[in-house]
Amino acid sequence: MRTDVRPTPLPLSECKVRASLLLKSLLSDDASRAARAAERLCALPVFATRAPDTLLANKEQVRLKHALEVIAREQGHASWKELKDARESTPPRFSPEAFFARQGSAWLNRWFSTYAEARTSLLAEGGVLFPFREQFFICEPGFLRALGVDLADPDWERMGFNWMEPADPAARARVEQKLIALGYSR
Repeated sequence: MRTDVRPTPLPLSECKVRASLLLKSLLSDDASRAARAAERLCALPVFATRAPDTLLANKEQVRLKHALEVIAREQGHASWKELKDARESTPPRFSPEAFFARQGSAWLNRWFSTYAEARTSLLAEGGVLFPFREQFFICEPGFLRALGVDLADPDWERMGFNWMEPADPAARARVEQKLIALGYSR
C-alpha cells in the first residue's frame, strides 16, 4: 500500500483563501497561532535568516505576496506565479468538491482524516472513496446516483471503488473523463 498519498492540488481560489488566513494568523493575538504562521513564513528565502520570533516582532514587513509564496511552496511550486500558471493552464480535472457545489446533500458520507482509516472503512463497509482537500470521504452509491453518476459502469468495479489507489488506473482515467463530462471538474 502506498503511504506517500499527497492531498489533491488545491484550486487557485482556495490557495488565495489559505494565504489570506496565513497572514491573519500571523497578525493574530493568539501567540501560538501567530508563532505557527511565522514558522511557515520563515521557510521563504526572504525570511530564512530570521527566527520566527524576529519575524513576529516585525509583522508589518510581511505582505500578502509572502503568504501566497508560502502556499505555492506548500503546494509543490517554486513561486506563486508558477502555481498560478499551472492552475490556469491545467485542463479540466475531476474534483470531488464539485459533488457538493451543486446542491445540498441528504446523504451522510463517511469522513476521515487519513487515507488508512478511509481505506479500512471502504473495505469493511463499501462505498466509493475520494479525496477532499487534506481529508478523505466515502460516499454511498445512492449519493452518486442522485448526482447522475452511473455506478453500473464496470470501470467503477475495475478501479475497486477507490479513487486514491485504483486497482486499474486506466479504468479510473475513463471514469474521470465521464465525471468531467457530467460537469464535476475544476
